[in-house]
Amino acid sequence: MGEILEWKHLTGRAIDALPRDRTIVYVSSSPLEVHGPHLPTLTDICEAEGLTQATFHKLMDRHPDLIFLGLPPIYVAADVLPHVGSLKFRQSTITRVFEDLGRSLCAQGFRRIWVGGFHGGPRHFVSVERAAARVNRRYGGEMVSVFSLLMSHLTGGSSDLTSVLEHIDGVERVDLEGDAHGGVIETSIMLQLLGAHVDGVYAELGPNTLDRKLAREGQAPLAVGSRPTVKELLRGFKLKLKFYEEETYSGAPSKANAVLGQQFIDVLSDRCADALEEVLSGQRGPADCHSPAWPMRWLFTSELLSQAFERVLDYRNKVW
Repeated sequence: MGEILEWKHLTGRAIDALPRDRTIVYVSSSPLEVHGPHLPTLTDICEAEGLTQATFHKLMDRHPDLIFLGLPPIYVAADVLPHVGSLKFRQSTITRVFEDLGRSLCAQGFRRIWVGGFHGGPRHFVSVERAAARVNRRYGGEMVSVFSLLMSHLTGGSSDLTSVLEHIDGVERVDLEGDAHGGVIETSIMLQLLGAHVDGVYAELGPNTLDRKLAREGQAPLAVGSRPTVKELLRGFKLKLKFYEEETYSGAPSKANAVLGQQFIDVLSDRCADALEEVLSGQRGPADCHSPAWPMRWLFTSELLSQAFERVLDYRNKVW
């Protein structure tokens, strides 16, 4: 049977004894970030770890010889909500951290490296992708941004999980539409994983989404589904930045419960295992694991462009 090991609990001798051809090193990459008035700042990290564990158990059933070696989560991240409690880092810092991590692991013979996460900020996950591409090109790694792979595998590039989760009993499509941050999905998952740290005020938080705001103002909704164009990406990026200046959640937290949370984890981990199965079988190489935003990575990895874009929008950020 396969194993899930923790790097921090092992000695150097035990780590060196691991078979490199059967060991996959993984790390969760998500921020400490405000998620409404009800969820802890640890939310994205906790969700990433919970989803990872569920996924690996399913993969071990299919590949009993695999060893998963987990590193402590890394909270160096960008595109966080601009509210007190969030911690923000430069895109270049993110790329450097994960490039250095990959370089160090490759030097020790660990080339299969999976970077997971549960954070949909493009300035973050594209920066991770950039690090993975450098590690693979410069140091012979096989580093994959799992979140980026899932964006393509699940939704074709959108952060909207409605079509993936709407069949689950206990939730309606309308409850999932616009659920992008701290809504019914994340609140349910956190009630299941870390319920003691979810503030009970969630039960009073009704639907609040960007599309509802756009509808009230007579504007077109965000584009979802197929791969977004540059124009659609820029419009969505701009509207989301301005929306989250004032708001700290998007979705319907009051519809959440722990039973739904377990069902969400089950469905998402099934789909994640299927996507990573393509990597394990060789059907999909590291160069085929990018998000739909990768061809336009210059939009999200350039700090000068980001600063200019925010200045034009008069973007107000309380944490940077």
